[in-house]
Amino acid sequence: MTVIYNPYLVIVSAFIAVLASYTALDLAGRVATSKGADRKVWLVGGAIAMGTGIWSMHFIGMLAFSLHSSAQQIPVSYNLPMTIISLLAAVFASGLSLSLVSRPRVGLPTLLTSAVFMGVGIGVMHYLGMAAMQMSATISYDPTLFLLSVALAVVVSLVALKLSIKFRRQTQNVNKKPQLIISALVMGAGILSLHYTGMAAARFVEDYERYAASASINNSSLAFYVACFTFLILGTTLVITSDKAGTEYSMRDS
Repeated sequence: MTVIYNPYLVIVSAFIAVLASYTALDLAGRVATSKGADRKVWLVGGAIAMGTGIWSMHFIGMLAFSLHSSAQQIPVSYNLPMTIISLLAAVFASGLSLSLVSRPRVGLPTLLTSAVFMGVGIGVMHYLGMAAMQMSATISYDPTLFLLSVALAVVVSLVALKLSIKFRRQTQNVNKKPQLIISALVMGAGILSLHYTGMAAARFVEDYERYAASASINNSSLAFYVACFTFLILGTTLVITSDKAGTEYSMRDS
């Protein structure tokens, strides 16, 4: 069976990966500097924004994929409960990692533990999303690429968390945006690499006795709705954090 990707949806997934990375790095510092009820609000909001961004990149990347037999394209749909569980896995892993790395002191053991939790969480999200696929084909995985995708998830998480700690320790008057953008590009590229490595690990075998999906909605249309929802969440989060940072800066100057 042949796998083909829609290049436009791949580009959208890449853009979301970078935007989600930028938001995650920005939020990590916000969580770390907040206290009491504010910290809990930022932690929950950060987990939702970060988890949703990572999941959306993954899901749009899945929608970019189409499977073809020798005769025709194989319709693919997605089991809704399993898809929701994969989203929750991303949010939970993001929240747990943010909680650990936002402590006043973060040693190497805590950093590694956070990276493992987040990396495994992203891996669980990805493979639950794959399991949610409903089609006339069975899926197996190349063990080497499977393990490589999980290892990439942990390494990317480690780099992302290390960067978030680095930004947190910088003084307030340092312009962090150029570094944030470069770091988000690196982190986004890492997220894309682990996603498409996971996709490359999949082996599809035609099986017409399995569930036959009906193409009730066009993949591009569904990707458009998911992307709009994600941009709304990430954009709103960045506006709120920027406004909050501006207010605090004005209070320090007055």
